[in-house]
Amino acid sequence: MSAQPNSPLPPGTRLAHFEIRRPLGEGAMGVVYEAYDTSLDRAVAVKVVHAIHATNPDVNARFLEEPRLAARVVHDHLAHVYFVGITDGRPFYAMELVAGRTLERLVIDDGAMPIGRAVDVLVQIAKGLAAVHAAGLVHRDVKPGNVLVSVEGRVKLTDFGLSKPLGGVSGRTEMGSVIGTPEYMSPEQCRGETVDARTDIYALGLTAYVMLTGAKPWSGSTLGALLDQQMNAPLPSVVARRPDLPPDVDTVLGRLTSKNRAERPATMADVAVLLERLRPRTIVSAPIVARGAAFAIDLSVLGLLVAGSTKAIDWTTHRLGIGGVGLILEGLVATALLLMLLPGMERRFGGSVGKLLLRLEVTRDDGTRPDVRTLAYRLVLRAPYFPSMLVPDAWLPSWADFAVTALFFGWTLALFVSYFVNRGRTFCDVLSRTHVTYAAHHR
Repeated sequence: MSAQPNSPLPPGTRLAHFEIRRPLGEGAMGVVYEAYDTSLDRAVAVKVVHAIHATNPDVNARFLEEPRLAARVVHDHLAHVYFVGITDGRPFYAMELVAGRTLERLVIDDGAMPIGRAVDVLVQIAKGLAAVHAAGLVHRDVKPGNVLVSVEGRVKLTDFGLSKPLGGVSGRTEMGSVIGTPEYMSPEQCRGETVDARTDIYALGLTAYVMLTGAKPWSGSTLGALLDQQMNAPLPSVVARRPDLPPDVDTVLGRLTSKNRAERPATMADVAVLLERLRPRTIVSAPIVARGAAFAIDLSVLGLLVAGSTKAIDWTTHRLGIGGVGLILEGLVATALLLMLLPGMERRFGGSVGKLLLRLEVTRDDGTRPDVRTLAYRLVLRAPYFPSMLVPDAWLPSWADFAVTALFFGWTLALFVSYFVNRGRTFCDVLSRTHVTYAAHHR
């Protein structure tokens, strides 16, 4: 075997019983090729140390340590090592070939992932890392570039080049140089402290951020600035970038990437449980009786609050001698209460007072919580008569009460009929692309 420094091996080059076909990727220590195993008649991936490092015993030792560590752990979500060898003084090893793309490439090509697909991938990574930790190792270089995703969606974690026994010192060499990928290093790695399973948990949290937003959370202009962000800056909000995602996403990723490792989940099993809570929910439409009861409760609560605020405003404006302002204040307060009790609470808690009491919830078609704009549109569709109900009686003509009452019952009847026509969804649900479902089905 002969090649120029760092030039790719030409197709047909033999390394033991492996025949090089084409390069797949390149890292700091070596190049990965697709190759053909002539002994077992199958395609494999072969990683070969760079030619310029072939005579460096320290690099070779580190390079060969990777497959030996990887071979200690056998799991469905870890790439399997088949063979380790040296040809013409140049170390290489053969491993499982995954027909697919790296997670990094997937995000570049397809953009931010839907929450359901992201959870599928992240849980598989967590299971693979759980096996790594059970074998007494910490990976230390969890990142999208080291995760392969097959065309069927199966995940394989690769690259054990930085793996060390649990409790080993990580992050820096004696000369202070950084070992790892700075964009995904934990605070303890940045400080050169001992590492454990929670170091990989931190990196998995940053990987999740990239999957869900399509961008890295931090991008310091210098290595020092980036390491400072890793050690001190809180994780930016994912929901601020993706308002379609449930607020729980920020809560979960905040726990995974806590600067204090004691506040992170203790194990990858705990991580998998947290991630499963983010999975899109099964939509089961709530019965019309439950929805009607929730609506009646909401109307009652709104009526009581509006009546109470009206009396308070009347008393206050009368004492201050500004009675003419009272009607305007009553209308503004009533409108604010309406928006707070319906779209406001539905966005923050998933449901209004009535829905929460009856364990109902408003969701999108995919099971996530709608944004405020969608919920406001849904309110207009559900109850276009509400504005007239909030206007003081003194401002309305004599026939207004009859008109509003007729509109209320007519619109309610239309909602009732459309619920059965659309098999569990009213026309306002369909037009706003929302559902009302039992919250119990989500947990």
